[in-house]
Amino acid sequence: MFNKFRGSMARASFGVIFAAALTVSAGTAFSESEPSGVLVRTRQGSAQGLTVGNVEQFLGVPYAAPPLGGLRWRAPIPPKPYSGILQATTFPAPCVQGSAPAGFPTPSEDCLYLNLYRPAGSKVGKRMPVLIYIHGGGFAGGTASARDGMQLAAGNDMIVIMINYRLGSFGWLALAGLDSETPNGSSSGNYGLLDMLAALRWVQDNIAAFGGDRDNVTIAGTSAGGIGGCALMTAQLHERPFQRAIIESGECTSTSAYITSHQAALLQGASFAAKAGCTDSRTFTSCMRSKPTSTLLSASAGLSTFVPNVGGNLMPTAPIKVIESGEMERIPVMVGANHDEQKHNPVATTGFPATEQSYQKYLTNAFGPLASLVASQYPPSAFADPAYAAGAAASDSGLPNGIGVCPMLVELGGTLSKVTKTFACELNDPHGSGLSDSTGYEPGSLHTAEIGFLYIQMALGKHTTEQEQMAARMQRYWATFVRNGHPTDGAHEWPVLQSGSDSVLRFQPTGDLVVTSATVSAEHRCGFWAEHRVPNGRQMSRSWRPIGAAVIWKGRRIQYAMFSR
Repeated sequence: MFNKFRGSMARASFGVIFAAALTVSAGTAFSESEPSGVLVRTRQGSAQGLTVGNVEQFLGVPYAAPPLGGLRWRAPIPPKPYSGILQATTFPAPCVQGSAPAGFPTPSEDCLYLNLYRPAGSKVGKRMPVLIYIHGGGFAGGTASARDGMQLAAGNDMIVIMINYRLGSFGWLALAGLDSETPNGSSSGNYGLLDMLAALRWVQDNIAAFGGDRDNVTIAGTSAGGIGGCALMTAQLHERPFQRAIIESGECTSTSAYITSHQAALLQGASFAAKAGCTDSRTFTSCMRSKPTSTLLSASAGLSTFVPNVGGNLMPTAPIKVIESGEMERIPVMVGANHDEQKHNPVATTGFPATEQSYQKYLTNAFGPLASLVASQYPPSAFADPAYAAGAAASDSGLPNGIGVCPMLVELGGTLSKVTKTFACELNDPHGSGLSDSTGYEPGSLHTAEIGFLYIQMALGKHTTEQEQMAARMQRYWATFVRNGHPTDGAHEWPVLQSGSDSVLRFQPTGDLVVTSATVSAEHRCGFWAEHRVPNGRQMSRSWRPIGAAVIWKGRRIQYAMFSR
């Protein structure tokens, strides 16, 4: 759920904040002496932050106890009081994942920390609005520290918080034995969601000490983080610790490969336990908790990504079904997608420049019996290269994983707009994910491209003046939505999404446009994709059965190459 184009720009921009943190450390540092820097007293004790320019940073603040030993695969519990003064000046360790993010401490199970950014000189009682950002990474990778809130916090008089949450099997493992440990005995596996909720509760308890308003909190997330926000937005909670939500390229629809059933999660969990050397279902839980981190990481290799599952009291119903039913709480929501979400992905098959033959190979592999119909919608003659035709088909449809404009913007946005106040946007920057690569391929605005304009300091010389101006407009819209639910850039109001009206805001370096949702749907051929819905890779694993070069799907024998995730 990352892309290489945006990754290179992000690393170049990240040097400013990385240098400001001075060093990084996997543990929590405490001091017995009074520090000279900014000091805030939380319910757990005093935390010393770091002032960088006109922003105060509090890095590596624990919002829950380390989920180690007997706390592995349990709901998070509050952190213990600090024994001294917490030195909140270094980045925390990322949560355990397959590949460690470059430039950060070694990933650890001791990872439930947050990074907080506020304007310098903020005082208790200021009651600033609060934005809590949930990073993406397919629920398997990423870290809060790869994003920063300095620009949003400094320029908009608000608090921005980035949170870690458990990833992979450590955050999403479901087992029958773990089910029995849940309050109602019905569901396990969504520990990452529980982490997000614990961070929100920490904010409720402590944000006033930082000058924030606990009654003016917005959650936001990109990709997997957007799904997490969508799940929290539709969860059955006794009290909702936030007032607004921002879902950026979040695959929170029926075609998402990043939400599964509880039964499928249990089957995956049993296979995982067996690979880890735990073969007796009666002792799965104790056996798995005894395994070292490295063993569990090795056992997860080759398995499908561990993702949130539907079941139990936290998420008894799929989020999109809750929205469709109208049973979600009516809070303002911002939903967005990028114009070229998966544009580059088909190049692995088509090559670049592509040929007619390689394009047809991609269509057959990706769409099977629908290949000819897709080709008629995306004729290569209408594009500068067949690879761009393939990229448009992938970006519009969201196949095979749900990452696409039609499901994430048109379907989700349209469904939300029938229930609650919704604001929809699309990033359409031809160079939003960087300039062309060595082959001359133009990436456009790929999945997660908006991060570089919102949650990373823009490095000097890396963007055009028009892109910098667009970023400033985007940040003002985000900040005003966080402040009062009425997004504006100071000159223009962002219209509420309504069918048939000019209500989708399209961010462009040459000047933003407001277009109808019907225009967006037509440009991305969403009517076609709604009519010819193809199952995602995770759904196919349950409903497709291979037989040689063909498969059986819903009782029909057809030629098809299955997706791989």
